[in-house]
Amino acid sequence: MMLKSCLFPSLAVELVELIARYVDADTLMELRLVCRDLQKKTFNQFARRCFSSIKTDLSEESLGRIDALSHHEALRPYVHGLAFMLQNGVGRGLVWDRHPWGPLSAPMEVEAIKRLRDNLVNHLTNCRSFFIFCRYPEGHPDMSRVTITDAVAVFFALVVDSRLPVSSFHLIYANQQSRTLMMDMRRLPKLLYRQPKFRIVWSNLQKLSLEQYLTLDNFGFLLELVLSAPNLKTLLLNLGSHDLAAEFMHELAEAATFSQLQELALFRTAVRAPDLHMLIDGFRGTMQALTLYHVSLAPDDSWAAILKDLSHDFLALQRVSLYYLWNSTPATQLISFPGLHKAPLICETPVQRLQMFYSENPKSPAVLGVEYSGSKMSQFLGLLQKTAICT
Repeated sequence: MMLKSCLFPSLAVELVELIARYVDADTLMELRLVCRDLQKKTFNQFARRCFSSIKTDLSEESLGRIDALSHHEALRPYVHGLAFMLQNGVGRGLVWDRHPWGPLSAPMEVEAIKRLRDNLVNHLTNCRSFFIFCRYPEGHPDMSRVTITDAVAVFFALVVDSRLPVSSFHLIYANQQSRTLMMDMRRLPKLLYRQPKFRIVWSNLQKLSLEQYLTLDNFGFLLELVLSAPNLKTLLLNLGSHDLAAEFMHELAEAATFSQLQELALFRTAVRAPDLHMLIDGFRGTMQALTLYHVSLAPDDSWAAILKDLSHDFLALQRVSLYYLWNSTPATQLISFPGLHKAPLICETPVQRLQMFYSENPKSPAVLGVEYSGSKMSQFLGLLQKTAICT
């Protein structure tokens, strides 16, 4: 293999790093086995690729690996994210006490969790992004079992106890097809968001993703997670296309004060047009990116009016992604842009990009989605408004 040439180890570090950036993971590992010089010269790419995000299922084994990594002085600065994932059960090998009414009673008294807290505070000082993934329904298991919702409770106990300045949080209860799932709210402490320590921690948050099937049980908890983060720059919501999601968006529009929000993404969510108008109007001067995917309006609402609003005075807007916009809840009337591909306005250039997504009907392909970035944003959105029809 060319990479094993005797001349390769003598290349400058910058050239070796450039090559390592473009090889696959297996080739990178082979490259590192050639000699100690190449091992040193590829360390930066290796550490970035393999240790930027680490995982735990709160088992004794996985927490032990994190503990060992946190004491590796060369690797630990590369850790920027920690993911809580449900694999072969949660919390194996540790003893957990639980209140009779549901939540774990003292997660911070578990020695392995104390070490995780101390490592995040003292050693993994760049790890400030957290991900919690649940890929299949928890069901309603016996309370003797520890589940991924218990891991959510442990996460909040950990960051509140340490006052960790969390910058990014992603709570993803969804399968691979983005079908949203539900938390087991019995397992979470009540009124967590009213604790002063929680508000201090959450005020640091800049990026928040919530993918969760909205219910009456989790409505208040999820809403407060958003409203307690006034300094958000990115907000992603996937709540389910039903009336309760529309009520959530109404409460959010009424109460939110995001002075710095730059990116809003709504996935598989219902919203009334007046609430969407009110919400985006609140960050008219800062919004740089907007994504609407499988978003449903009420039957009497109009996407054309929203597109018209977006085409005026959103001077910071640089990118829009619009797919499968529905004009009713439940979703039955789909918006398409049949004349868009013939419009002469948009010419692709190095600083301007347009991508169109068509229906699968070969006889009458319709434009059902668009991605656009460029300097003609207001004209483009005005064009969408004129070409939009309900099918």
